[in-house]
Amino acid sequence: MKKYTKHLFIFSFCMSLVSLVLIEKGHKEMFPFASWKLFTVPSGGALEEERYVLYGVKNSDTAKINFTPLKNYESNDQAVITDTYGKNIENNDTREISRKKLLIFAKDIAPNYDGYVLYKEIYNPKEIGGKKMNINKKLITKL
Repeated sequence: MKKYTKHLFIFSFCMSLVSLVLIEKGHKEMFPFASWKLFTVPSGGALEEERYVLYGVKNSDTAKINFTPLKNYESNDQAVITDTYGKNIENNDTREISRKKLLIFAKDIAPNYDGYVLYKEIYNPKEIGGKKMNINKKLITKL
């Protein structure tokens, strides 16, 4: 495998550049490893990860809003927007403005709900894919 490492690096680098050009022109990502998250946000070594999750409320029933690619937002963009506003709301840093913006965002990505709730989920990434995964949820705000 060692003798192929240099060739794999060059191939990966070139394909990432091609994907970057295609994305800039409005096309889909061609090379799956061009994503910056693969290299800059590895979470396998962390004992605890946190993320903010939106839930939609309709007829007293609550459902998690999954981040799926839409016309205006990629799924990674949706996660970053939710995390950014979630941290601002939890830390009382521009709380009301962030709350209003998150509500507008939630209505844009999932307009079929009557209300929205923001939770903070804390989990151990090493448990992903295992038989049991503990997720601690903390209510941040109702939108």
